Amino acid sequence: MKYKTKFLKLFTASKFPKTLSIKLIGKFSIIVFLFSNPYTIKAQTTDATNGKATFGDWGIETQFISKKVLPGNDFYKYVNEGWLESKTIPAGASGFSNYSEAKNRIDERIAYIIHDGAAKIKTSKGAIKQVGALYLGYTDTDNIEKLGLKTIQQDLEQILALKSYEDVAKWMANPKSFSIISIHTAPDINNRSRFLVALGDSGIGLPSPQWYEKQDGLYPGYRKAYKEYIARTFELVGISNAEKRANDILEIETQLAAVQWTPAQMRDSKINSRLLPTSELSTYAPGFPWKVFLASRQVDHVSEIILQADSAIKAKAALFANTSTDIWSSYLAFHWIVNHSTLLPEQFRKNQFDFYSGTLSGITNDASREKKSILYVNNRLGQVVGKLYVEKYFSSEYLKNTKDLVDYIRKAFSIRLQKLDWLDDSSRKEAIAKLDAVTVRIGYPEVWRDYSSLKFDIKNPIGNEQLIAQSNWENERSMLQKVYTSKNWYQVPQTVDATSSKLYNSIEFPAGILQAPFFDPFADPAVNFGAIGAIIGHELGHCFDDEGSKFDGNGIMRDWWTPQTRKSFEERTTKLVDQYNAFSSDGIHVNGKQTLGENIGDLTGVVVAYEAYQLYRADHQNIPSVLNDYTDDQRYFLSFAQTNRSLYTPEAYRITLSQDYHAPADYRVNGVVRNVDAWYKAFNIKPEDKLYLSPEERVRIW
Repeated sequence: MKYKTKFLKLFTASKFPKTLSIKLIGKFSIIVFLFSNPYTIKAQTTDATNGKATFGDWGIETQFISKKVLPGNDFYKYVNEGWLESKTIPAGASGFSNYSEAKNRIDERIAYIIHDGAAKIKTSKGAIKQVGALYLGYTDTDNIEKLGLKTIQQDLEQILALKSYEDVAKWMANPKSFSIISIHTAPDINNRSRFLVALGDSGIGLPSPQWYEKQDGLYPGYRKAYKEYIARTFELVGISNAEKRANDILEIETQLAAVQWTPAQMRDSKINSRLLPTSELSTYAPGFPWKVFLASRQVDHVSEIILQADSAIKAKAALFANTSTDIWSSYLAFHWIVNHSTLLPEQFRKNQFDFYSGTLSGITNDASREKKSILYVNNRLGQVVGKLYVEKYFSSEYLKNTKDLVDYIRKAFSIRLQKLDWLDDSSRKEAIAKLDAVTVRIGYPEVWRDYSSLKFDIKNPIGNEQLIAQSNWENERSMLQKVYTSKNWYQVPQTVDATSSKLYNSIEFPAGILQAPFFDPFADPAVNFGAIGAIIGHELGHCFDDEGSKFDGNGIMRDWWTPQTRKSFEERTTKLVDQYNAFSSDGIHVNGKQTLGENIGDLTGVVVAYEAYQLYRADHQNIPSVLNDYTDDQRYFLSFAQTNRSLYTPEAYRITLSQDYHAPADYRVNGVVRNVDAWYKAFNIKPEDKLYLSPEERVRIW
């Protein structure tokens, strides 16, 4: 699971990140921008030339530390009060954090790469020409206005003319379409070397099922606004019966939402990876034209298939057969428009922004088309841009420094495993073997994806978009013929994030996250251990969380625990669930079970990285005990809290509370430190402090 709190990434499986509307600019603006770049480009080695930490004098922005809040009452606010009060959420965003700032710095560099490619479009070749062409097609809004609906009109006519369930299924199989069943490839949990076709839960346009179900608070208003948005979309295209179609779509999505699995269910590997012979699919989930659907994706030859959320798939197949093709054609037409809106005329972009970004996410002003263009190209050609980024900006010295940190974290984790009193000898041996087998990926992949066959037409941005969607599926489908290993990357190197894989027993740290405040070679070592060190420990912790602990060192789902040790583990995790269930805002509680994996990761990361820092300190006697009146232990915990500082719109905070696998940032800090003995000593926390837990109440897992 990824480390950071995700704002827009809450909707990874839907259309949200891809459909924000953008302001209109003309061709002249494009030319000016190419030669008057509004981004300030800084080389990767800027800090290396002055030898100074990026944040503050030694890695912490101490000017933001509160003079009013006691660390024992609200450690998150104590460390970050000044930052929280002085920063604002940028236009076009539903949140702002250190991840946002780091991403902005990367986007500045990517902007340079993309604009360079656009400026040289007539003379360049290969990757640089591709990014330039995609950028110019996206930013030429005069051409987009001129094209109008021409590029999707024929598609809409075909969709609205659908009469058979087989034809509906064919359209649902289109890589740019919306479907009640998702399709992708995924590893077999019993044989991680092979990939299989996987079918999953999908089909709703609002953030989650409760947006359709809840009758209190803002939810009825969200549904009303959604129906109005659907009707308005049809009206803009000139499709008749807009109101009836909107009612039908809201009703069918409400029925789809009623059978959709919860986020907590989707985390459970044991119930979420049903292996089924493809020949039995129609018997298990009758009502959906499975053969047609799979044939349209050119995977009808596979003998086995993975069902994720199997009961939901079964229920949706039945619902499909009991719903008229007229309703499905309206459903497909609406979502087809939505999925292409960012490349349609301004009125479509504004219509979508007003609902998805304004109503649902609380965003009042959108980002410029130019800024969105950088995000767009980076999203669509991630590895192309990533390779260019690494070649120009990423220092190989960061690889060595990060590897050194990983070694200390791994050593500290191993020492803890050897000493934990609740682990019996058999489980301890397995746990140490699993830790030793973890593969660590840092920076960028050794082998890059080949995009060379893609030829983009600057004057046909929607055609480019559909070409990329098809290419992405072809690349994914090619996994069926490959042996996938723990060395394969699943992020692009410019990503500001870190991940862990239970199936491949691996952790991954792209080049994007190896920058301040997460990692700074000129920061105090305690700060680096409290930031990237805790993140490394977090990702290792996922290998041993409630889900990762179901897999052994070879990535095979196997119960390597003795019954008593598993019972001890679950007693500890239950206490953590109860702690987080007690956190709430505006009547909405954190879901301790849903966020359990991330909470275990956070707690493990802080505990293990702290002990790793003690090992590092013993090897480096020149580390000052006190800097600006802060001890090194204090600096460690200050860094952890600083790393997590985040702003949210009220709407985004509500979505995070109810849907994300991560708790909101304030609870990710306060919920962790109150369980760490060293924090109490570092800040002299007393029983009268609000965050205080007695030693027997503190959760101690890894």
